[in-house]
Amino acid sequence: MTKRENLVRAGLLLLVLGIIATLVVLDRTRGGDAPDAAPTPTATQSPSGTVVPLPTDETEEPGKPDKGEADVIPTPPPGIEAIACKKLQQSVEIRVLDFNTHRSYGGIGTVAAEIRALDPDIVLLQEIDRFKGSTGNIDQAAYFAEALGMNHAFGANVRSGGGEYGVAILSRFKILGSENYLLPNGPGGEQRGLLGVGVEIGGQEVRIYNTHLQNKIVGLREAQARHVAGIIANEENPVILGGDMNATINTATLAPLTSVLVDAWTVGSGPEGTGPNGSRIDFLLASPTIEPQRAAVLRSSISDHARLYADFVVPAATDCPKRRR
Repeated sequence: MTKRENLVRAGLLLLVLGIIATLVVLDRTRGGDAPDAAPTPTATQSPSGTVVPLPTDETEEPGKPDKGEADVIPTPPPGIEAIACKKLQQSVEIRVLDFNTHRSYGGIGTVAAEIRALDPDIVLLQEIDRFKGSTGNIDQAAYFAEALGMNHAFGANVRSGGGEYGVAILSRFKILGSENYLLPNGPGGEQRGLLGVGVEIGGQEVRIYNTHLQNKIVGLREAQARHVAGIIANEENPVILGGDMNATINTATLAPLTSVLVDAWTVGSGPEGTGPNGSRIDFLLASPTIEPQRAAVLRSSISDHARLYADFVVPAATDCPKRRR
C-alpha cells in the first residue's frame, strides 16, 4: 500500500472516530440524566419454608452497566463510507520491472542493486533459487524482499537436491494471496509454472502474474502460453503479466497472450532486445484498462537478460473494494 493511501486511511479513521465520540457524548447528555428506577426487592421462600429476604444492596457488579443506561453504538453519519471509498478510488501510476536474474550467479547483492536502481513498485523475477547448493543455499526471493523492503511470493516449479527453483514476485503493495499453477509439460521439458498474486491498487484488486516458458520445445512452449492465456481470460480483475516467454512477439507463443492483454512495448523507446541474443523475448503485458505510459530496457552487468520496466496507470476503481474476511 502506498504512503498516500496510508495517509488517506489514517485521516479518514481519525474523522470517523471523532464523529463517533461526539455522538456518544451527545447521547449520554440527552438520556443519562433520568435512569429508570430500580425495582423493589422481594422475598423468596426457601425449600424449608423459611422466608429469605433478597439483599437490598444495590451496588452493581463490576463490569456491568448502570441500571437504566443502555450501551449505545452510534451510527456513522450518512455518506461517510461513500466519502472514504471515493478517497481510495484514485488512479495510481506504478512501475513494474521484469528481470530474468540468471540465478544471481554473479552476485545476489549486485542483482538487488540493479533492481533498486529502477525504484519499481512490483518486480517479476525469473530463475530464482531457494536453498540450492549451487547458489549458496539462499532463499533468494526472501533475500530480495528484505534487501528492498518489499513483500514477496515464490512459486516453486522444480525441486531437487533439497532445494527449489522457480519464479518470484516482489511488491510494495500488500500481497492479498498467491497461487502457483504448474504448466503443461512433456518428455524432455523442464517443469514451468505461472505464479499469480493479488494486490490492492487504487481501491481495487489487481492480479499480477509471472511466468517463464519452455525454452527448447516449441510445441510445448505454445501449449504453456495457451494455458496461461486461459487462466488470465477467466480473471474478473485487471491483470498485469510479465515473464521470459522465450519467444518473440510475432509468434504462435505470444498470439494467445496478446489476444487478451496489451503489450507495454507499444510505448517503448530505445533498444528492445532483452534476451542473450538480443531478441525481445521478455515481456510486460496488461489488461486494456491498465494503460502503459512508458517502457524501456536496461542492460544488466550480471545477467544474460536485460531488465525490462514499464510504467502503468491503474485506473480508479468503479466500486468500493470488498472487505476480506
